[in-house]
Amino acid sequence: MTKRLLAILLVLLSSHLTEGQMTNDNPNGSYFSTHPFLWGAASAAYQVEGAYQADGKGPSYWDVWMNKYEIAGPGVTGNVAINFYDRKQYLKDIMLMKQLGINSYRFSISWPRIIPDGVGAVNMKAIEHYRTFIKDLKAAGIEPVMTLYHWDMPQALFEKGGWDVRESVDWFGNYAKVVFDNFKDLVKIYVLCNEMLIETGISFIAEDIIKKEKPNFNVVVPAPDRLERALTQFNHKLLAVAAAGKLFHSYHIPQGEAGVALPLVPTIAVNTESSAAAQFVDGIANRWFLDAIYKGAYPADILEYAKEHHFDLKIQEGDAKEIQGAGLTYLGINYYAPMFVQQDEKSDYYGMSFPHMPNMEYAFNGPNRPDQLERLLLRIKDEYGNPSVIITENGAGFKGDDELKNGQVNDTHRINYLKGHIAAVQAVRKIGGHVYGYHVWSSHDNLEWISGYGSRFGMIYVDFKTQQRILKNSAKYYGAYVRAHR
Repeated sequence: MTKRLLAILLVLLSSHLTEGQMTNDNPNGSYFSTHPFLWGAASAAYQVEGAYQADGKGPSYWDVWMNKYEIAGPGVTGNVAINFYDRKQYLKDIMLMKQLGINSYRFSISWPRIIPDGVGAVNMKAIEHYRTFIKDLKAAGIEPVMTLYHWDMPQALFEKGGWDVRESVDWFGNYAKVVFDNFKDLVKIYVLCNEMLIETGISFIAEDIIKKEKPNFNVVVPAPDRLERALTQFNHKLLAVAAAGKLFHSYHIPQGEAGVALPLVPTIAVNTESSAAAQFVDGIANRWFLDAIYKGAYPADILEYAKEHHFDLKIQEGDAKEIQGAGLTYLGINYYAPMFVQQDEKSDYYGMSFPHMPNMEYAFNGPNRPDQLERLLLRIKDEYGNPSVIITENGAGFKGDDELKNGQVNDTHRINYLKGHIAAVQAVRKIGGHVYGYHVWSSHDNLEWISGYGSRFGMIYVDFKTQQRILKNSAKYYGAYVRAHR
């Protein structure tokens, strides 16, 4: 074959690649370069599975917090949730997903189901359950995106110090090995850990409720007296991800992908005087994680603050380089809303406040600002080397939007939210942003942690008493969009 003919063939091939088939630098060979864009939805084990003692499952700290301490209110638990562990039920749910036309489902497996004590004996009943579930997804034409850890640390390990202690890195590495050993033949795409930042914030709220103290509900910016502990936990979680990432590469899974889902929060200074405050929040919520993963260093301004306040972060020399060296093949982004930051000299909360802005539509989890998702994606593209990205969570719940009337749920606010954010993703893809997937949070109404069952985020309405499912209008909109753009 002549060089001229080869060049012509390469041009023709590149012209037939879809936006969802761009190449990347995955050393294992990119899944994303050879498969269509992932249009999907997401869930988490504790929020949907129920069956909290079935098949030898051990307790997670959420099982204890909900059942013993009732941190979400009397009688509110994940013991039943939406009964998603039951195969008869989840098969019906998979058929609903297939009806919508989604080709990807992001779910998490439960660490205490698989290893009830966190380390030690493996529960093969749980392994077989998840293997069957994955096969059922694939049979419906839905790609499994498996999250190893979505906040359900085994209670036995939590009692040994949890993420506060460096031993947690080894615990997680051992768990990851069990997962790869048992699922490497079925799963290509792994989310190693979900929302390190928010898990720590909610755990602090739970501690306050258990102590009967007034909680601080800002889960993005830890209170000043807890920042030292939070940064220490973040370092341990990132090191755990690094250990799992390096282990993942040793399995040489064909076209395998391993990443982490970060809850990135664009910060917006309400005026010029507040720019330094917004930068500080950005350092904790975003740069602490992104800089370690992509630059091999923690942000200097946050480290300087820690030094000035005599923090003992227990960060060892080379930790951030170790995290960078994990070789994560993509970045999962959980985006919901930005955070407005105002310098406030009267505040003892770092001298700042977080105002609720007027003339703006607010969901349960913040303002509806798809422009900030576009801004965020452009930042990842321009500042962090344009890595492969999957939107691992994006969604909203609005007061009064999810009422069941005459057998229908006309959730117009959620539809508008999805329209705006999908458009933001497509705009960045058109200018070369490597975004390869979009997952709505969430597939179903479910248990929203300490908010209980009152805040609905699902596209599928769930009657929590009868377990009846009804497709909301947002699901019908999303399904129509996906079918048109697949």
